[in-house]
Amino acid sequence: MRLLSKILWIAAFVAATFCWMVLFEHGFSVEGFAKGVKEELGALVSLVSGGQKK
Repeated sequence: MRLLSKILWIAAFVAATFCWMVLFEHGFSVEGFAKGVKEELGALVSLVSGGQKK
């Protein structure tokens, strides 16, 4: 249970960090956040899968 707790805290930290990064780079609006999440997730998927970056 202790390991699961640590994994969940790390996942929460990574998710919060991702959200803050998107907010600061793409603006503090709902539209900017939604557009930024799509762009950044696409970049992450491309990076992980080894595909070409647009």
